[in-house]
Amino acid sequence: MSQPVIISCPSKHISPLKNTLISLHKPTKENKRKGKECSSSSTSAVAAAKVVITAKENKRKNRCFVFFFFLEMGGVTSSMAAKLAFFPPNPPSYKLITDDAAGLLLLEHFSHRENVDVLRLPTRRGTEIVAVYVRYPMATSTLLYSHGNAADIGQMYELFIELSIHLRVNLMGYDYSGYGQSSGKPSEHNTYADIEAAYKCLEESYGAKQENIILYGQSVGSGPTVDLAARLPRLRAVVLHSPILSGLRVMYPVKRSYWFDIYKNIDKIPLVKCPTLVIHGTADEVVDCSHGKQLWELCQEKYEPLWLKGGSHCNLEMYPEYLRHLKKFISTVEKSANRRNAGRRSVDGFEQARRSSDCSEGPRKSTDRREKPRKSTERPERLRFHEFKFTHTDKAEKLKVSFEHMERSRRSVEYCDKSRKNMDLQLEKARKSVDWLKQEAAVLLLSSPLLSSPRRLQNSKEIDSTKNQSINLSIDMSQEEIGREAIKQALKALKKRHLLEEGAHAPAFIALSRPIISQGSEWKEKAENLEVELQQCYKAQSLLSNQLVVEVAESRAAKTSLQEKEAAITDLQNEATQIRDECGQLKEDFEEKINALELVMSENHALRTQLEEMTLKAKNAEAENKMLIDRWMLQKMQDAERLNEANALYEEMIDRLKASGLESLARQQVDGVVRRNEDGAEYFVESTIPSTCKHKITAHEGGCASILFEYNSGKLISGGQDRSIKMWDTNTGSLSHTLYGCLGSVLDLSITHDNRSIIAASSSNNLYVWDVTTGRVRHTFTGHADKVCAVDVSKISTRHVVSAAYDRTIKVWDLQKGFCTNTIIFHSNCNSLCFSMDGQTICSGHVDGNLRLWDIQTGKLLSEVAAHSLAVTSISASRNGSVVLTSGRDNLHNLFDMRSLEVCGTLRATGNRVASNWSRSCISPDDNYVAAGSADGSVHIWSISQGDIVSTLKEHTAPVLCCSWSGLGKPLASSDKNGIIYTWT
Repeated sequence: MSQPVIISCPSKHISPLKNTLISLHKPTKENKRKGKECSSSSTSAVAAAKVVITAKENKRKNRCFVFFFFLEMGGVTSSMAAKLAFFPPNPPSYKLITDDAAGLLLLEHFSHRENVDVLRLPTRRGTEIVAVYVRYPMATSTLLYSHGNAADIGQMYELFIELSIHLRVNLMGYDYSGYGQSSGKPSEHNTYADIEAAYKCLEESYGAKQENIILYGQSVGSGPTVDLAARLPRLRAVVLHSPILSGLRVMYPVKRSYWFDIYKNIDKIPLVKCPTLVIHGTADEVVDCSHGKQLWELCQEKYEPLWLKGGSHCNLEMYPEYLRHLKKFISTVEKSANRRNAGRRSVDGFEQARRSSDCSEGPRKSTDRREKPRKSTERPERLRFHEFKFTHTDKAEKLKVSFEHMERSRRSVEYCDKSRKNMDLQLEKARKSVDWLKQEAAVLLLSSPLLSSPRRLQNSKEIDSTKNQSINLSIDMSQEEIGREAIKQALKALKKRHLLEEGAHAPAFIALSRPIISQGSEWKEKAENLEVELQQCYKAQSLLSNQLVVEVAESRAAKTSLQEKEAAITDLQNEATQIRDECGQLKEDFEEKINALELVMSENHALRTQLEEMTLKAKNAEAENKMLIDRWMLQKMQDAERLNEANALYEEMIDRLKASGLESLARQQVDGVVRRNEDGAEYFVESTIPSTCKHKITAHEGGCASILFEYNSGKLISGGQDRSIKMWDTNTGSLSHTLYGCLGSVLDLSITHDNRSIIAASSSNNLYVWDVTTGRVRHTFTGHADKVCAVDVSKISTRHVVSAAYDRTIKVWDLQKGFCTNTIIFHSNCNSLCFSMDGQTICSGHVDGNLRLWDIQTGKLLSEVAAHSLAVTSISASRNGSVVLTSGRDNLHNLFDMRSLEVCGTLRATGNRVASNWSRSCISPDDNYVAAGSADGSVHIWSISQGDIVSTLKEHTAPVLCCSWSGLGKPLASSDKNGIIYTWT
């Protein structure tokens, strides 16, 4: 089932996107197997996309947004949706290299830092992502950064370093699957797996706890950030930078979430439980500011948001409020976390102290009643409560003493209770002994002489047998008499026995009663004393408890203040360390400046000496110059007289020409066409594709910036940094002639179509015109205020010359009169220019990447078109005059139709890089091929009709600056920064 796709792309990519949709619409073997339903659904989807694209083309020039809803089965597959939703930089802005010595991964083009780790992390979906970890010393927080679309860590690397330094945090940034050097393809679920892998690495490899991690999500990165934050309840904080409510809501503000939507942050943000900061620009054209405001309203724990007035989608980091507010937010959440931890530690410390005081009891006294209590003569005087003097250092010890005193009193009361129980036990034993005496008396009564034998009976069985015998003996007696007599005898015996027992037990009763009475009174007195002492202890305990509560509150406040001061001390120490480092760096810079100053002073002294010598020479030269000026003025007067004569003759000729104006005009036009056609016989020369090097010529020291061939000739002309112009025979590779007189480096060359005059653009702000036959400078045009970088001569006239300089002017010169006839002023520096084939239009390429056409007669701008995203370095017109070739620093070569100024072809090559702002390309004489050099020393040749590379020439060891094709169809010449020229056949 397909997902919705958001496409954000520049307008110049609309045409390729259309082609992609058209290719989706074309039937393939796989689509034919799936049947007509798949074909019809994809057809409707493509048609809907075409309508949206057309509407967006008309509304916006800079950016367009296309949202596809594939609600039917058989729409565009998820892989195609991912291609349209995500825009990883292509090619990536970095490469991974391995340091064999240290065994570390490094980013190419970035210097290695000791505090930066480059990692490869596996994810749960089988992909492998690239991440960087930036350490900061003494950092307490770690920032997990999820970047936006159309970016990778190569572009974000410097920002990561700056954020880590200014925010004082550790920072980990990572590339999504399919971005940079990460494997796999980008998708919503892959981004969730990517951020989980980065978070797992922070926990397992770097020991980061969940409470110390801050999640940071920018634009599309807010999706995986909110998803992970909703599942982690103990995060320190979350930062959302230009976030989105959901993928669908970027295109249209729907009121509810649909099943096919992606990155549903609006449903997940209420589940985030940590402090949340939202940053958004009010002028954001990609994601409206309302997304950030609505997400902030839905946060559980809000923090003051940052709405940057005038901020767009990609420039919020440039505002100073961004870094200031972010630093304040991180400092606030760190301090709140420190306060929570400090409070938790203080409570734990108090509980531990209370438990230790409860457990610290002295040894119990013995309760053995066999030990008699003795009063010690050496017993110290008992401390009274008002004699306790507490200090901050011995409070805990004195509290411990009071608790032990109370415990001794409690044990004394328990001992008194046990003594009372022992006394009651002894009384009970006495009662039992009296009962035992009574039982013995009864036994004696039954064993009297009247009822038994003379011997004493020992047990109950004998008593029973005796009773039976006495009954048998008194059968004959009357029962009454026998009873009375027996009772009397029994009473007498009982009284006698009772008296004997009382006399025998009296001393025992007296002895037992005396210690019990004396011991009971003593125990009672002790109990009363202990009760009084216990009451005093209770009072002391209540006062101590009140003081303990006050002291605990003061202790907590002191601990909180101490922790805040420790945190402030840590911050100050970090700042002091940073200041020491800065001071050390400033000291090193100061020493370097001192050394440089000493060197400059020595050089200044030498220059002063040289200045004095040159001043003396200048005085002599001034004297000579004055003499020459006098002679020159005299010559000028003579020349003026001749010029007046010539002007008079010219006026006379003009009058004659007016009389025969039509005939002369017709003859001039026919003459120009005939000369152009005669000299343009090369239109029909077929160019060959060069493949081998014919000659290698060491031409100029310091580099060769310009080369060109004579018209209909094999002679090659070159100019370089050595201020000379050389002419070469390409058949033999030998030097045929050298022209001198230029006072600066030669930046560009041109030649009249009759091969009689060579014009050079120089860095000395001048144009130089040589006569080829004499080898002497014919004219020096001085009118530009900065270096002249481009020059060209009209193709149909040897009279008109145009030049461009970095003073932002184009000047038109008359070779016959020797002065400027027109000046064109513009706002962007011009790197290259050329005449159209009819000689009426000037084509110029500028640093702002635009191609401009000017009228040579009026100097007005005819038209303007954006040719490249970066500076234009070269402009060449085809021989048939219908096509103009432009080259730019964006490494592209574009072909424009002169009539409509539309791009009719774009030439590119893998590894092709334009070397400088004055790199020149060329078109073959038959208008079939284009040749251009690259910074890697290669020369690429493209077929204009096919748009592909047909040949690549590799002999140069330095960046190639200029290419020129002979008008005879061969050879091709190229020059580089080392001043080497190669000819190719």
